[in-house]
Amino acid sequence: MKKENMVVAGKLHSTHGVKGNLKLELFHEKIRLPNIVYIEDEETKELVPLEIEFIDRVKKLIMFKGYDTPEKAKEISQKLIYIPQENLPKLNENEYYIFQLEGCEVIFKDKVVGKVEKVDDRLPQIYLIIKCTDDKTRYLPFINQFVENVDIENKKITVTPPEGWFTL
Repeated sequence: MKKENMVVAGKLHSTHGVKGNLKLELFHEKIRLPNIVYIEDEETKELVPLEIEFIDRVKKLIMFKGYDTPEKAKEISQKLIYIPQENLPKLNENEYYIFQLEGCEVIFKDKVVGKVEKVDDRLPQIYLIIKCTDDKTRYLPFINQFVENVDIENKKITVTPPEGWFTL
């Protein structure tokens, strides 16, 4: 599996109990894990497949085949879980995953004015953090008033920023 076709779905935390269960954190409540998930090998940076043997969504526990003791499970604790992008839940129209927005070119009046470096979703209002062509980093609220069109396929976001935005 190529890493560029994968997305981080959650994280494995500490062991729990005597059977090799790990505490599981999923980054989106609607994510359904496939039977095979992946973790990154620290040395080779390759993705390593893990087969799920047991999962308890209520208690947030998971166990993998071949990792049925706390000692064995501890070897994969604190790792991020990768799944293929096609396993992500389908979104409604005009909804996007953060990884889809990051890296998009930002277009204003048919000119590239920057690229989305990051998306800040910590506040009630989501902001695009844009590295502009003048080497300044600017924040743009991700709202219809300023974001005209999002073209995920071509990695382009057309915007009409507020007046004075480029002088910030």
